[in-house]
Amino acid sequence: MKDHMFDEIIDKKLTGSVKWDGLKDLYGAEELLPMWVADMDIRPADSIVGALTKRIAHGHFGYSLFEDRAKQAIQNWFLKRYDQQIEQSSLLYSSGVVPALAHSLLALTDEGDEVIIQTPVYPPFHQIIQSNNRTLIENPLRLIAGRYEIDFLSLEAQMKTAKMMILCSPHNPTGRVFNRSELETIVDLAKKYDVYLLSDEIHADLIFSGNKHHPISAFSYEKAILVSAPSKTFNIPGLYASYLVVPNESIRLKIERVQQANFVHPNALASTAIIAAYEDEASEQWLDQLLVYLEQNRDHALKRIETEMPLLSVVKPDATFLLWIDFERLGLTEDDRASWLVEQASLALTHGKPFGTNGVTFERLNFGCPRRQLDEALDRLHAAYLTLN
Repeated sequence: MKDHMFDEIIDKKLTGSVKWDGLKDLYGAEELLPMWVADMDIRPADSIVGALTKRIAHGHFGYSLFEDRAKQAIQNWFLKRYDQQIEQSSLLYSSGVVPALAHSLLALTDEGDEVIIQTPVYPPFHQIIQSNNRTLIENPLRLIAGRYEIDFLSLEAQMKTAKMMILCSPHNPTGRVFNRSELETIVDLAKKYDVYLLSDEIHADLIFSGNKHHPISAFSYEKAILVSAPSKTFNIPGLYASYLVVPNESIRLKIERVQQANFVHPNALASTAIIAAYEDEASEQWLDQLLVYLEQNRDHALKRIETEMPLLSVVKPDATFLLWIDFERLGLTEDDRASWLVEQASLALTHGKPFGTNGVTFERLNFGCPRRQLDEALDRLHAAYLTLN
């Protein structure tokens, strides 16, 4: 394969990187290849780096606004990418998608209220519900012939007593892109039982060919709240440039009050990052090329695992840069598998148990990286696999 701009290996060690410099604390060993947390080992678009560099050179790091131009950039992005009209007045800044979810939960539910999540799902979904004394209700996705499907009968029964459903769309870790019919059914159930719909759409722009993302804001429901950011798309998660789309004024004011009580303010680079990501054509061109590269990485990893490690079962993602891999047929306990990955494979993967009761036998692998790094990870996994078979 010819060299590609995404093939560059970036040394992130000793940069304060959670992914690279947190290995000793999190996995008990430093010399591991980190393929876990969901940030990519790929350099962001030059257009974004250039805009941030210019902003930094200006020398102003005072308290900052959620700039109108940033709101306009978000508005234009939704119109261009999703043919979806959103109003600037509906936008709220957030210092991260998880804080946005937590603040919305606090604003719209009370202690003891039931909140539905579709497991296996991103661990902070569990954490914000439980740590804020809400009642967590799992609506497990059903794995049928290698594809996760929604159990709508169970979901409707749970909606009858729930106050909120937190949707992950596209879904992390399974990579599932829900189609329009599925989302319409979810919205219809929420309307029927008067349930808030809080939708985390941070991976919305990372959709592979043959699939289409439908923002929750495209469905007519006043109790739907969309949370997103350019962070996963453009690999800038550490800038905490996130936002909510809350069309209903009353709901928006409730969330704003919680944000104000928790002193949520934009950092000095947030608006610059959003504008550069969503407004600069060079950033969009970078993204279009990235999607091709990631899809090739996905297919390459799937082929290697299926061919070289047939006891592992991989869920083919419609979106994201994450592989959800079932290790059940290796016959290892959860603890033994964790030790085996560190000691035999020298790999740091994301363990499945925190994603829910139906994730215990799984590991999540991040393929948002140069192909050489992905192959090194797969080589290590294969060598360890051979020690068991």
